Amino acid sequence: MKESLTKKSLAEWLSWQETLHSTEIDLGLDRIRQVAARLNLLTTDFPLITVAGTNGKGSCVAMLDAIYRAQGYQTGNYTSPHLLRYNERIKLNGKEASDQLIINAFEQIEAARGHISLSYFEFGTLAAMLIFARKQVDVAILEVGLGGRLDAANLWDASLALISSIDIDHSDWLGNDRELIAIEKSGIMRAQRPVISGDPNPPDSIRSEAGRIGAKLLQLNTDFFYKMTAGVTDDKRRWLWSNSEKSYQLPLPSLAGEFQLNNAATVIAGIEAMQATLPVSGKAIREGLREARAPGRLQVLQSKPQWLLDVAHNPHAAKALAGYLQKNSLKGKNYALFSMLKDKDISQVISILDQYIDEWHIVGLEGSRGLTLTELNQSFNKETVQGRVIPHENFSDACEFLKNISKIEDRVVAFGSFLVVSAVINNCNL
Repeated sequence: MKESLTKKSLAEWLSWQETLHSTEIDLGLDRIRQVAARLNLLTTDFPLITVAGTNGKGSCVAMLDAIYRAQGYQTGNYTSPHLLRYNERIKLNGKEASDQLIINAFEQIEAARGHISLSYFEFGTLAAMLIFARKQVDVAILEVGLGGRLDAANLWDASLALISSIDIDHSDWLGNDRELIAIEKSGIMRAQRPVISGDPNPPDSIRSEAGRIGAKLLQLNTDFFYKMTAGVTDDKRRWLWSNSEKSYQLPLPSLAGEFQLNNAATVIAGIEAMQATLPVSGKAIREGLREARAPGRLQVLQSKPQWLLDVAHNPHAAKALAGYLQKNSLKGKNYALFSMLKDKDISQVISILDQYIDEWHIVGLEGSRGLTLTELNQSFNKETVQGRVIPHENFSDACEFLKNISKIEDRVVAFGSFLVVSAVINNCNL
Protein backbone atom coordinates (compact mmCIF):
# COMPACT_ATOMS: atom_id res chain seq x y z
CA MET A 1 0.00 0.00 0.00
CA LYS A 2 1.44 3.36 -1.00
CA GLU A 3 1.93 5.60 2.03
CA SER A 4 0.52 8.64 0.21
CA LEU A 5 -2.86 6.93 -0.09
CA THR A 6 -3.35 5.69 3.46
CA LYS A 7 -6.20 7.02 5.57
CA LYS A 8 -7.85 8.94 2.74
CA SER A 9 -11.56 9.74 2.76
CA LEU A 10 -13.79 8.27 0.06
CA ALA A 11 -13.99 11.68 -1.61
CA GLU A 12 -10.19 11.90 -1.71
CA TRP A 13 -9.91 8.40 -3.16
CA LEU A 14 -12.40 9.27 -5.92
CA SER A 15 -10.68 12.56 -6.78
CA TRP A 16 -7.36 10.73 -7.05
CA GLN A 17 -8.86 8.01 -9.25
CA GLU A 18 -10.09 10.65 -11.71
CA THR A 19 -6.46 11.67 -12.31
CA LEU A 20 -4.94 8.18 -12.39
CA HIS A 21 -5.84 7.10 -15.93
CA SER A 22 -5.18 9.01 -19.13
CA THR A 23 -8.76 8.89 -20.44
CA GLU A 24 -12.18 8.77 -18.80
CA ILE A 25 -13.40 5.99 -21.12
CA ASP A 26 -10.87 3.32 -22.09
CA LEU A 27 -12.54 0.08 -23.15
CA GLY A 28 -10.65 -3.19 -22.80
CA LEU A 29 -10.25 -6.00 -20.28
CA ASP A 30 -6.47 -6.54 -20.12
CA ARG A 31 -5.74 -4.12 -17.29
CA ILE A 32 -8.63 -5.10 -15.04
CA ARG A 33 -7.98 -8.82 -15.70
CA GLN A 34 -4.39 -8.52 -14.48
CA VAL A 35 -5.43 -6.78 -11.27
CA ALA A 36 -8.36 -9.14 -10.67
CA ALA A 37 -5.96 -12.09 -11.00
CA ARG A 38 -3.68 -10.56 -8.35
CA LEU A 39 -6.73 -10.18 -6.10
CA ASN A 40 -7.79 -13.82 -6.73
CA LEU A 41 -11.02 -12.40 -8.10
CA LEU A 42 -11.28 -13.91 -11.59
CA THR A 43 -13.90 -16.44 -10.49
CA THR A 44 -16.81 -16.07 -8.07
CA ASP A 45 -18.56 -18.38 -5.63
CA PHE A 46 -21.94 -16.80 -6.39
CA PRO A 47 -24.14 -16.61 -9.51
CA LEU A 48 -23.60 -13.45 -11.52
CA ILE A 49 -26.08 -11.59 -13.75
CA THR A 50 -24.80 -9.04 -16.26
CA VAL A 51 -27.23 -6.42 -17.64
CA ALA A 52 -26.49 -4.52 -20.86
CA GLY A 53 -28.63 -2.33 -23.10
CA THR A 54 -29.04 1.19 -24.42
CA ASN A 55 -31.79 2.08 -21.95
CA GLY A 56 -33.55 0.29 -19.11
CA LYS A 57 -30.44 -1.26 -17.55
CA GLY A 58 -30.82 0.46 -14.19
CA SER A 59 -34.52 -0.37 -14.00
CA CYS A 60 -33.83 -4.03 -14.81
CA VAL A 61 -31.14 -4.21 -12.12
CA ALA A 62 -33.54 -2.63 -9.60
CA MET A 63 -36.29 -5.15 -10.38
CA LEU A 64 -33.96 -8.16 -10.37
CA ASP A 65 -32.53 -7.07 -7.04
CA ALA A 66 -35.95 -6.43 -5.47
CA ILE A 67 -37.34 -9.80 -6.62
CA TYR A 68 -34.36 -11.78 -5.32
CA ARG A 69 -34.46 -9.91 -2.01
CA ALA A 70 -38.20 -10.62 -1.75
CA GLN A 71 -37.32 -14.31 -2.03
CA GLY A 72 -34.84 -13.92 0.82
CA TYR A 73 -31.55 -13.96 -1.09
CA GLN A 74 -28.60 -11.80 -0.08
CA THR A 75 -27.94 -9.55 -3.08
CA GLY A 76 -25.23 -7.29 -4.37
CA ASN A 77 -25.70 -4.89 -7.26
CA TYR A 78 -23.41 -2.54 -9.11
CA THR A 79 -24.72 0.33 -11.26
CA SER A 80 -23.48 3.58 -12.75
CA PRO A 81 -23.46 6.52 -12.80
CA HIS A 82 -24.67 7.71 -9.41
CA LEU A 83 -27.01 10.63 -8.75
CA LEU A 84 -25.95 11.97 -5.35
CA ARG A 85 -23.40 9.68 -3.70
CA TYR A 86 -20.83 7.29 -5.09
CA ASN A 87 -22.10 4.69 -2.60
CA GLU A 88 -25.27 4.33 -4.72
CA ARG A 89 -23.19 2.35 -7.22
CA ILE A 90 -22.51 -0.54 -4.83
CA LYS A 91 -25.45 -1.95 -2.87
CA LEU A 92 -25.84 -4.87 -0.52
CA ASN A 93 -29.40 -6.09 0.03
CA GLY A 94 -30.71 -2.82 -1.39
CA LYS A 95 -28.60 -0.61 0.89
CA GLU A 96 -25.61 1.49 -0.13
CA ALA A 97 -22.19 0.20 0.83
CA SER A 98 -20.55 2.27 3.56
CA ASP A 99 -17.62 4.61 2.90
CA GLN A 100 -15.31 2.38 4.92
CA LEU A 101 -16.29 -0.78 3.07
CA ILE A 102 -15.52 0.90 -0.25
CA ILE A 103 -12.28 2.45 1.03
CA ASN A 104 -11.11 -0.96 2.26
CA ALA A 105 -11.73 -2.38 -1.20
CA PHE A 106 -9.88 0.53 -2.83
CA GLU A 107 -6.91 -0.09 -0.54
CA GLN A 108 -6.77 -3.74 -1.60
CA ILE A 109 -6.93 -2.78 -5.28
CA GLU A 110 -4.22 -0.15 -4.92
CA ALA A 111 -1.97 -2.61 -3.14
CA ALA A 112 -2.45 -5.17 -5.90
CA ARG A 113 -2.30 -3.07 -9.07
CA GLY A 114 1.37 -2.07 -8.95
CA HIS A 115 2.07 0.03 -12.06
CA ILE A 116 -1.11 -1.01 -13.90
CA SER A 117 -3.24 2.04 -14.63
CA LEU A 118 -6.95 1.63 -13.91
CA SER A 119 -9.83 3.88 -14.92
CA TYR A 120 -12.33 5.31 -12.42
CA PHE A 121 -14.91 2.76 -13.60
CA GLU A 122 -12.48 -0.17 -13.39
CA PHE A 123 -11.59 0.75 -9.80
CA GLY A 124 -15.29 0.80 -8.91
CA THR A 125 -16.06 -2.49 -10.66
CA LEU A 126 -13.26 -4.32 -8.85
CA ALA A 127 -14.32 -2.74 -5.56
CA ALA A 128 -17.89 -3.94 -6.03
CA MET A 129 -16.77 -7.50 -6.74
CA LEU A 130 -14.41 -7.51 -3.75
CA ILE A 131 -17.23 -6.36 -1.50
CA PHE A 132 -19.68 -8.93 -2.88
CA ALA A 133 -17.12 -11.69 -2.34
CA ARG A 134 -16.33 -10.51 1.19
CA LYS A 135 -20.02 -10.33 2.13
CA GLN A 136 -20.74 -13.70 0.48
CA VAL A 137 -23.80 -12.58 -1.46
CA ASP A 138 -26.14 -15.19 -2.95
CA VAL A 139 -26.31 -13.35 -6.28
CA ALA A 140 -24.59 -10.30 -7.81
CA ILE A 141 -26.09 -8.13 -10.53
CA LEU A 142 -23.74 -5.96 -12.61
CA GLU A 143 -24.86 -3.17 -14.92
CA VAL A 144 -22.61 -2.77 -17.95
CA GLY A 145 -21.22 0.76 -18.13
CA LEU A 146 -20.78 1.09 -21.90
CA GLY A 147 -21.37 -1.46 -24.64
CA GLY A 148 -20.67 -4.94 -23.34
CA ARG A 149 -17.85 -6.84 -25.01
CA LEU A 150 -15.02 -4.64 -23.68
CA ASP A 151 -16.70 -3.22 -20.58
CA ALA A 152 -15.10 -3.91 -17.20
CA ALA A 153 -18.28 -5.61 -15.94
CA ASN A 154 -17.83 -8.25 -18.67
CA LEU A 155 -14.60 -9.61 -17.16
CA TRP A 156 -16.52 -12.33 -15.34
CA ASP A 157 -18.52 -15.16 -16.92
CA ALA A 158 -22.12 -14.37 -16.04
CA SER A 159 -24.61 -17.12 -15.23
CA LEU A 160 -27.22 -15.00 -17.02
CA ALA A 161 -26.86 -12.21 -19.58
CA LEU A 162 -29.71 -9.74 -20.02
CA ILE A 163 -29.91 -7.19 -22.86
CA SER A 164 -32.72 -4.69 -22.22
CA SER A 165 -32.80 -2.68 -25.46
CA ILE A 166 -30.72 -1.70 -28.48
CA ASP A 167 -30.58 1.80 -29.94
CA ILE A 168 -28.07 4.37 -31.17
CA ASP A 169 -25.91 5.79 -28.38
CA HIS A 170 -22.18 6.17 -27.71
CA SER A 171 -21.64 5.88 -31.47
CA ASP A 172 -18.00 7.02 -31.16
CA TRP A 173 -17.26 3.78 -29.29
CA LEU A 174 -19.98 1.33 -30.36
CA GLY A 175 -20.84 2.16 -33.97
CA ASN A 176 -23.68 4.08 -35.58
CA ASP A 177 -26.25 1.41 -36.40
CA ARG A 178 -28.25 -1.03 -34.28
CA GLU A 179 -26.70 -4.15 -35.79
CA LEU A 180 -23.17 -3.05 -34.89
CA ILE A 181 -24.21 -1.91 -31.43
CA ALA A 182 -26.00 -5.24 -30.83
CA ILE A 183 -22.78 -7.11 -31.62
CA GLU A 184 -20.95 -5.11 -28.94
CA LYS A 185 -23.68 -5.70 -26.37
CA SER A 186 -23.84 -9.40 -27.29
CA GLY A 187 -20.31 -9.67 -25.96
CA ILE A 188 -21.81 -10.37 -22.51
CA MET A 189 -23.22 -13.70 -23.77
CA ARG A 190 -21.56 -16.94 -22.72
CA ALA A 191 -21.68 -20.39 -24.30
CA GLN A 192 -24.41 -22.72 -22.99
CA ARG A 193 -25.76 -20.02 -20.70
CA PRO A 194 -29.05 -18.14 -21.03
CA VAL A 195 -29.27 -14.68 -22.56
CA ILE A 196 -32.48 -12.66 -22.48
CA SER A 197 -33.18 -10.14 -25.26
CA GLY A 198 -35.89 -7.65 -24.28
CA ASP A 199 -35.86 -5.47 -27.38
CA PRO A 200 -39.29 -5.69 -29.09
CA ASN A 201 -37.61 -5.29 -32.48
CA PRO A 202 -34.23 -6.98 -31.96
CA PRO A 203 -31.42 -6.55 -34.48
CA ASP A 204 -30.66 -9.73 -36.43
CA SER A 205 -27.15 -9.75 -34.98
CA ILE A 206 -28.51 -10.64 -31.51
CA ARG A 207 -29.62 -14.03 -32.80
CA SER A 208 -26.60 -14.56 -35.03
CA GLU A 209 -24.18 -13.71 -32.20
CA ALA A 210 -26.01 -16.03 -29.82
CA GLY A 211 -25.69 -18.79 -32.39
CA ARG A 212 -22.01 -18.08 -32.96
CA ILE A 213 -21.22 -18.03 -29.25
CA GLY A 214 -23.49 -20.95 -28.40
CA ALA A 215 -25.63 -19.02 -25.90
CA LYS A 216 -29.20 -20.03 -25.07
CA LEU A 217 -31.18 -17.09 -26.47
CA LEU A 218 -34.67 -16.17 -25.23
CA GLN A 219 -36.28 -13.26 -27.07
CA LEU A 220 -39.30 -11.12 -26.26
CA ASN A 221 -42.33 -11.93 -28.46
CA THR A 222 -40.72 -15.20 -29.55
CA ASP A 223 -39.90 -17.12 -26.36
CA PHE A 224 -41.78 -15.03 -23.81
CA PHE A 225 -44.66 -12.54 -24.00
CA TYR A 226 -46.62 -9.98 -22.06
CA LYS A 227 -49.93 -8.17 -22.41
CA MET A 228 -52.21 -5.95 -20.36
CA THR A 229 -55.33 -7.46 -18.84
CA ALA A 230 -58.60 -5.83 -17.80
CA GLY A 231 -58.62 -3.39 -14.89
CA VAL A 232 -61.07 -0.68 -13.89
CA THR A 233 -58.60 1.64 -12.11
CA ASP A 234 -54.83 2.01 -12.17
CA ASP A 235 -54.41 0.25 -8.83
CA LYS A 236 -56.44 -2.72 -10.14
CA ARG A 237 -54.69 -3.00 -13.50
CA ARG A 238 -52.83 -6.22 -14.14
CA TRP A 239 -50.65 -7.67 -16.84
CA LEU A 240 -49.90 -11.18 -17.96
CA TRP A 241 -46.42 -12.64 -18.49
CA SER A 242 -46.10 -15.99 -20.19
CA ASN A 243 -43.78 -18.45 -21.87
CA SER A 244 -44.39 -21.95 -23.21
CA GLU A 245 -44.44 -23.45 -19.71
CA LYS A 246 -46.14 -21.02 -17.33
CA SER A 247 -47.78 -17.64 -16.89
CA TYR A 248 -48.07 -15.01 -14.18
CA GLN A 249 -50.78 -12.42 -13.61
CA LEU A 250 -48.94 -9.49 -12.09
CA PRO A 251 -49.36 -6.00 -10.62
CA LEU A 252 -47.92 -3.07 -12.53
CA PRO A 253 -44.31 -2.33 -11.60
CA SER A 254 -43.78 0.48 -9.12
CA LEU A 255 -41.53 2.16 -11.68
CA ALA A 256 -43.53 4.63 -13.78
CA GLY A 257 -43.95 4.46 -17.55
CA GLU A 258 -45.51 1.91 -19.90
CA PHE A 259 -42.03 0.92 -21.13
CA GLN A 260 -41.32 -0.53 -17.69
CA LEU A 261 -43.57 -3.46 -18.59
CA ASN A 262 -41.04 -4.30 -21.30
CA ASN A 263 -38.23 -4.19 -18.72
CA ALA A 264 -40.25 -6.19 -16.20
CA ALA A 265 -41.10 -8.87 -18.78
CA THR A 266 -37.41 -9.16 -19.65
CA VAL A 267 -36.47 -9.45 -15.97
CA ILE A 268 -39.04 -12.20 -15.32
CA ALA A 269 -37.71 -14.16 -18.31
CA GLY A 270 -34.29 -13.94 -16.65
CA ILE A 271 -35.69 -15.02 -13.29
CA GLU A 272 -37.31 -18.03 -14.97
CA ALA A 273 -34.10 -18.94 -16.78
CA MET A 274 -32.30 -19.02 -13.42
CA GLN A 275 -34.93 -21.02 -11.49
CA ALA A 276 -32.72 -24.12 -11.19
CA THR A 277 -29.95 -22.07 -9.55
CA LEU A 278 -31.99 -19.41 -7.73
CA PRO A 279 -35.58 -20.60 -7.21
CA VAL A 280 -38.10 -17.75 -6.97
CA SER A 281 -41.84 -17.91 -6.24
CA GLY A 282 -44.60 -16.01 -7.97
CA LYS A 283 -45.23 -14.22 -4.67
CA ALA A 284 -41.65 -12.89 -4.61
CA ILE A 285 -41.95 -11.72 -8.21
CA ARG A 286 -45.10 -9.77 -7.38
CA GLU A 287 -43.59 -8.28 -4.23
CA GLY A 288 -40.36 -7.35 -6.01
CA LEU A 289 -42.20 -5.55 -8.80
CA ARG A 290 -44.11 -3.50 -6.22
CA GLU A 291 -40.99 -2.66 -4.20
CA ALA A 292 -38.38 -1.92 -6.91
CA ARG A 293 -37.07 1.64 -6.93
CA ALA A 294 -34.87 3.41 -9.49
CA PRO A 295 -34.45 7.13 -8.68
CA GLY A 296 -34.37 9.50 -11.63
CA ARG A 297 -36.64 7.40 -13.84
CA LEU A 298 -39.88 9.37 -14.23
CA GLN A 299 -39.53 10.35 -10.59
CA VAL A 300 -42.03 12.89 -9.30
CA LEU A 301 -40.09 14.99 -6.82
CA GLN A 302 -42.98 17.36 -6.10
CA SER A 303 -46.67 17.23 -7.07
CA LYS A 304 -48.08 20.78 -7.27
CA PRO A 305 -46.58 22.18 -9.36
CA GLN A 306 -45.15 18.91 -10.52
CA TRP A 307 -41.39 18.45 -10.81
CA LEU A 308 -40.65 15.37 -12.90
CA LEU A 309 -37.10 14.02 -13.07
CA ASP A 310 -35.93 11.67 -15.82
CA VAL A 311 -32.43 10.67 -16.87
CA ALA A 312 -33.50 10.39 -20.54
CA HIS A 313 -30.31 11.20 -22.46
CA ASN A 314 -30.73 9.75 -25.96
CA PRO A 315 -33.46 9.53 -28.62
CA HIS A 316 -34.70 6.13 -27.47
CA ALA A 317 -35.22 7.37 -23.91
CA ALA A 318 -36.64 10.67 -25.19
CA LYS A 319 -39.40 8.75 -27.02
CA ALA A 320 -40.30 6.99 -23.78
CA LEU A 321 -40.43 10.33 -21.93
CA ALA A 322 -42.54 11.82 -24.72
CA GLY A 323 -44.98 8.91 -24.44
CA TYR A 324 -45.30 9.51 -20.72
CA LEU A 325 -45.94 13.25 -21.18
CA GLN A 326 -48.55 12.54 -23.85
CA LYS A 327 -50.39 10.04 -21.68
CA ASN A 328 -50.09 12.12 -18.49
CA SER A 329 -50.98 15.58 -19.75
CA LEU A 330 -51.66 18.46 -17.37
CA LYS A 331 -53.83 21.56 -17.67
CA GLY A 332 -50.85 23.85 -17.30
CA LYS A 333 -47.53 24.29 -19.09
CA ASN A 334 -44.59 21.93 -19.42
CA TYR A 335 -41.29 23.67 -18.66
CA ALA A 336 -38.13 21.78 -19.60
CA LEU A 337 -35.01 22.09 -17.44
CA PHE A 338 -32.49 20.61 -19.82
CA SER A 339 -28.88 19.91 -20.64
CA MET A 340 -26.88 17.14 -22.32
CA LEU A 341 -23.43 15.70 -22.85
CA LYS A 342 -21.49 16.37 -26.05
CA ASP A 343 -21.56 12.78 -27.28
CA LYS A 344 -25.39 12.61 -27.35
CA ASP A 345 -27.78 13.32 -30.21
CA ILE A 346 -29.21 16.60 -28.92
CA SER A 347 -30.94 17.45 -32.20
CA GLN A 348 -33.03 14.26 -32.16
CA VAL A 349 -33.89 14.65 -28.47
CA ILE A 350 -35.10 18.22 -28.98
CA SER A 351 -37.11 17.19 -32.03
CA ILE A 352 -38.81 14.30 -30.23
CA LEU A 353 -39.84 16.32 -27.16
CA ASP A 354 -40.45 19.81 -28.51
CA GLN A 355 -44.18 19.32 -29.15
CA TYR A 356 -44.64 18.58 -25.43
CA ILE A 357 -42.53 21.47 -24.12
CA ASP A 358 -43.89 25.02 -23.80
CA GLU A 359 -40.62 26.59 -22.69
CA TRP A 360 -37.02 25.34 -22.61
CA HIS A 361 -34.72 26.35 -19.75
CA ILE A 362 -31.12 25.36 -20.43
CA VAL A 363 -27.97 25.15 -18.29
CA GLY A 364 -24.45 24.16 -19.32
CA LEU A 365 -22.79 21.09 -17.79
CA GLU A 366 -19.35 21.05 -16.24
CA GLY A 367 -16.64 18.59 -17.24
CA SER A 368 -14.96 17.70 -20.51
CA ARG A 369 -18.01 15.81 -21.83
CA GLY A 370 -20.60 18.43 -20.89
CA LEU A 371 -22.10 20.91 -23.32
CA THR A 372 -21.39 24.51 -22.32
CA LEU A 373 -24.20 27.05 -22.23
CA THR A 374 -22.86 28.56 -25.47
CA GLU A 375 -22.88 25.15 -27.16
CA LEU A 376 -26.41 24.48 -25.93
CA ASN A 377 -27.59 27.80 -27.31
CA GLN A 378 -25.98 27.00 -30.64
CA SER A 379 -27.75 23.64 -30.73
CA PHE A 380 -31.13 25.27 -30.16
CA ASN A 381 -30.40 27.94 -32.76
CA LYS A 382 -30.13 25.13 -35.33
CA GLU A 383 -33.58 23.81 -34.41
CA THR A 384 -37.07 25.21 -34.84
CA VAL A 385 -38.72 24.93 -31.44
CA GLN A 386 -42.23 26.03 -30.56
CA GLY A 387 -41.43 27.62 -27.20
CA ARG A 388 -38.94 30.14 -25.88
CA VAL A 389 -35.43 29.03 -24.98
CA ILE A 390 -34.16 30.69 -21.80
CA PRO A 391 -30.51 30.22 -20.73
CA HIS A 392 -29.38 30.14 -17.09
CA GLU A 393 -25.85 30.35 -15.73
CA ASN A 394 -26.35 27.56 -13.19
CA PHE A 395 -28.96 25.14 -11.88
CA SER A 396 -29.61 27.12 -8.71
CA ASP A 397 -30.68 30.16 -10.74
CA ALA A 398 -32.74 28.02 -13.11
CA CYS A 399 -34.53 26.32 -10.23
CA GLU A 400 -35.38 29.57 -8.49
CA PHE A 401 -36.65 31.07 -11.74
CA LEU A 402 -38.87 28.06 -12.45
CA LYS A 403 -40.20 27.93 -8.91
CA ASN A 404 -41.22 31.58 -9.22
CA ILE A 405 -42.99 31.30 -12.58
CA SER A 406 -44.60 27.84 -12.38
CA LYS A 407 -48.22 27.65 -11.28
CA ILE A 408 -49.88 24.83 -9.41
CA GLU A 409 -51.17 23.19 -12.61
CA ASP A 410 -47.77 23.35 -14.37
CA ARG A 411 -44.97 20.80 -14.65
CA VAL A 412 -41.19 21.17 -14.73
CA VAL A 413 -39.53 18.30 -16.59
CA ALA A 414 -35.83 18.02 -15.70
CA PHE A 415 -34.03 15.68 -18.10
CA GLY A 416 -31.16 15.14 -20.53
CA SER A 417 -28.52 13.58 -18.28
CA PHE A 418 -27.93 11.99 -14.89
CA LEU A 419 -26.06 15.23 -14.15
CA VAL A 420 -29.25 17.26 -14.67
CA VAL A 421 -31.27 15.10 -12.28
CA SER A 422 -28.47 15.20 -9.70
CA ALA A 423 -28.19 18.99 -9.99
CA VAL A 424 -31.93 19.47 -9.51
CA ILE A 425 -32.02 17.28 -6.41
CA ASN A 426 -29.01 19.14 -4.97
CA ASN A 427 -29.98 22.69 -5.89
CA CYS A 428 -33.75 23.07 -6.04
CA ASN A 429 -34.69 22.55 -2.37
CA LEU A 430 -38.08 21.07 -3.24
